[in-house]
Amino acid sequence: MASRRKPMVVIGHRGKGMNDLAASPETRIRREVVKENSLRSFNAAARVAGVSHVEFDVQVTKDGCPVIFHDNFIFTEQDGEICGRRVTDLTLDEFLSYGPQKDESKAGKPLFRKLNDGRILRWDVQSDDALCTLQEAFEGVDRRVGFNVELKFDDDLVYREEELSGILQAILKACGRQRQK
Repeated sequence: MASRRKPMVVIGHRGKGMNDLAASPETRIRREVVKENSLRSFNAAARVAGVSHVEFDVQVTKDGCPVIFHDNFIFTEQDGEICGRRVTDLTLDEFLSYGPQKDESKAGKPLFRKLNDGRILRWDVQSDDALCTLQEAFEGVDRRVGFNVELKFDDDLVYREEELSGILQAILKACGRQRQK
């Protein structure tokens, strides 16, 4: 009996790849660097031959909106100081106020990123894009692309059952509205 091989699934990690902010500018220029976990990154991955899915991390803002962001904290510069806030402590409007804005006439807060070695650097990429929600990903990413959604929880926090249930319900609600239009 002949065995059937299942096709390999190629998944774009954080879309078209994670951003290596610690790389030298010369190294970064040699590769196309699109802001990870953005609609632009997901759609760029979709154009790469063989990519059938994109992977991304979802967290829920304090007002109950699932957003796509890898790190637990978002960093900006305020009064000359770098300060960080937990993504889950932000409202949706606060979260979306960081980085490039969808409305190009508005300026977003500068966006920084904490590296594994503890350094915090400005998050500069060649092809920038606004932060996005899970719902925007369902609406704005090529329909042929599947999603590998990782639910992101802060390992330093203890979640009550009600909190976990609320987080999951918000994500399931967004997934229930997905691509039915």
